[in-house]
Amino acid sequence: MELNFQKLTTESGVPLWVMEMPYSNTVSAGVLIKSGTRDENWPKEAGIAHALEHMFFQGTEKFPTSKDVSGYIEEVGGGLNAWTSKEMTFYHAHVPANHKERAVYIISEQLRKSVFPEEKIPIEMKNIVQELRKRNDNPERYLGYLHSQIFYKNHPLSKDTLGIEESVGAFRKDDFKSFQNRFYNPSNFVFIIAGGITSEEALKLFNEYFPEKIKLEPISRKIESVELSDERVNIKNKDIEQVHLILGAAFGEAKNKETLYLEFFRDMISGGMSFPLFQEIRDKRGLCYSIGAGITPWSDVGSFSIYVGTDPKRYKEAISASLEVVGKSKNDPRLLEKVKQLTIGALAFQFQTPGGIIRGAANEITFFGAPRGYKEILKEIEEVTIGDIEKAVDKYLKPEMFYTTILAPNDFKE
Repeated sequence: MELNFQKLTTESGVPLWVMEMPYSNTVSAGVLIKSGTRDENWPKEAGIAHALEHMFFQGTEKFPTSKDVSGYIEEVGGGLNAWTSKEMTFYHAHVPANHKERAVYIISEQLRKSVFPEEKIPIEMKNIVQELRKRNDNPERYLGYLHSQIFYKNHPLSKDTLGIEESVGAFRKDDFKSFQNRFYNPSNFVFIIAGGITSEEALKLFNEYFPEKIKLEPISRKIESVELSDERVNIKNKDIEQVHLILGAAFGEAKNKETLYLEFFRDMISGGMSFPLFQEIRDKRGLCYSIGAGITPWSDVGSFSIYVGTDPKRYKEAISASLEVVGKSKNDPRLLEKVKQLTIGALAFQFQTPGGIIRGAANEITFFGAPRGYKEILKEIEEVTIGDIEKAVDKYLKPEMFYTTILAPNDFKE
């Protein structure tokens, strides 16, 4: 059976993407909000997109407590969750197919009828402050935050999703209502649903539970370039024993084909323990316990990174060896074929469940404007060539293009 999305338009004017999976016993529904951390007014609203996501779980008109909200889905064996990123927020519910109405109904209640209980706001904000502190206590996570601040500098993408303690601790009901009124309207919504449901059933549910029509203009952002720092190496000291470092390089917009090639290259060097970064840096040279490559695509500009945690006396060796892996791997056709099989396998797992399908769709809609079906993605994977990879690496990942962020012990000396 073809695993493709069908695009419908609800009576409200909001697009609805439906993937029918008649063989599935479950249904996953989601509402994508085309707004995130980068849309906040800093510093007053720092972290409010993420904090508002939390507050949508704290009670609605018909489900007055967080227990009631989650319990409505959990009592039938389902799950309810959300995530916030710099550019979008996604609310999703997963239920047995015979309870499909619950998935759409509860998200409607959250986004349209949350009451933001005054007594719960300080409690939940304290929880987020603890989340912030937990991040800061974890060297690897804190380094990621630090690198993003340095790398993106004054760009909207430098805004951290968790915000800052001072702003989060000061949020009040009016702050949440203000952000909701600006961005949580049908003009910024996209509906997504997959599983054991027909397109007719899906359209009926979203028409019933999201009746408000589009009245405002959708959010509009201009593409902004990043002013990269003149400092190629940035060091911050902390009470730790290892050197934790990130080598980061900038690339273009997420929708560019080169982003796909860099995603493939990330896996070519860091797809698992049998891949070059692990084999060369850890297994052969004993330079680290943790190492890996990552890629973070955004609408404006993305970041390719290599993380290493190593002995302060050997960090330069770790950097040199990592860059050596990049140079040696970019034109290795065997690695590309290995990654193609890895990616095809991951795609199969993603399209096995409605939940995996709608989560992938949310990201594709954010960056490309529409989700793709299984065969379309598979075709794209199969068409990637080693020449594509080499050109992208040569364009964005030459040694002189990397910026290094180091989190080092207090007594660290270069």
